[in-house]
Amino acid sequence: MTRRLCGEENYPLALLAVAGFALPGASRAFPREPLDDESWESLLSAAHTHRLTGLLRAAIDQGILPSTEAQAHQARAAHRSAMVRVLSLERELIDVIDLLAASAIGTMVLKGSAVAHLDYPQPALRSFIDLDILIRPADIDRAVSVLVAAGFVRRLAEPRPGFDRRFDKGTTLVSPAGYELDLHRTFVLGPWGVLVDLDGLWDGGQEFTIGGRPLRALSRANRFLHACYHAALGDWPLRLASLRDVAEMLSGADQNGKVLIRLAADWGVEAVMAAAVADAHRLLGIAATGELPSWAERYVPSRREEARLALHTHADKTFAAQALATLRVIPRLRDKAAYVHALVLPDVQYMAGRHSSALTRFRFAIREVRRGRGARR
Repeated sequence: MTRRLCGEENYPLALLAVAGFALPGASRAFPREPLDDESWESLLSAAHTHRLTGLLRAAIDQGILPSTEAQAHQARAAHRSAMVRVLSLERELIDVIDLLAASAIGTMVLKGSAVAHLDYPQPALRSFIDLDILIRPADIDRAVSVLVAAGFVRRLAEPRPGFDRRFDKGTTLVSPAGYELDLHRTFVLGPWGVLVDLDGLWDGGQEFTIGGRPLRALSRANRFLHACYHAALGDWPLRLASLRDVAEMLSGADQNGKVLIRLAADWGVEAVMAAAVADAHRLLGIAATGELPSWAERYVPSRREEARLALHTHADKTFAAQALATLRVIPRLRDKAAYVHALVLPDVQYMAGRHSSALTRFRFAIREVRRGRGARR
């Protein structure tokens, strides 16, 4: 098995140029004249999907991407719509953090606003459509109770009480206003999520402000590792905005490659960081110069690392396959037993509307594991 690469054919070529726009060393060529109607519609739709409307508008406004007057108007309208949602979400973010703080629940802002304000030259270049907050594992149950009392609704019930706190990535809730709030205890489902240094994430972090209100994000190094997780293990095909996050952070003058490589090694996640950095440079058309990009290009994942990456790098990835792989890295036998018990014999409310019996759930799980392993045929 070799690491599965996401190819250029998954994107309009002009979108790859937009994704690398204004980055040092980016070399992908923009079209020399305005795109025809069909190509433009494809580009505009993909820019929305990949959260790149800000970069699309900037490339047009600066005359780098030729456009018709109508195309320029559509790009500005698309970005304006994205920013209206962002501003609404940032107001909601402050409310959620204040609500949790009133119950003495500490938080850190993940992705979205944190990355936009701390890692981009202009926050408007980085859009997002939901909210992500890090919670200490011990506070997860209480945080969910506080939010549910305020009108939030869980997307899914826990398999068994305590599963969120002990094993899961976190949980997703829907606000009364209709947006999604992801409460995280770690970065991702599966073995890579178990390897995250959960205590190390709360090392003080980095402050940023929204409307004069101070908020706290992960430290720069932890934020970079989270960006790598999201880029390498998130959407498939890879979301270009996530790769742009990685490249944007790498372009910072104060980024220390040795420190980041050592941190990834301490966690045991060098393969995740190497994949994210290599893919960001490859797809965004950036020369792999400097210590960290050069290291990423040379990094050869082990067979175990390749298998773990493969759980996330195909269109049919499944929770069941990631859950089975997670069992192998849970350290204590007692925890392994609790994890298996929760997934094999979950509570009735978790089963409601999903499976009619334990046997049908088992058969479904077997199919999903086979589908989600990502093995090449």
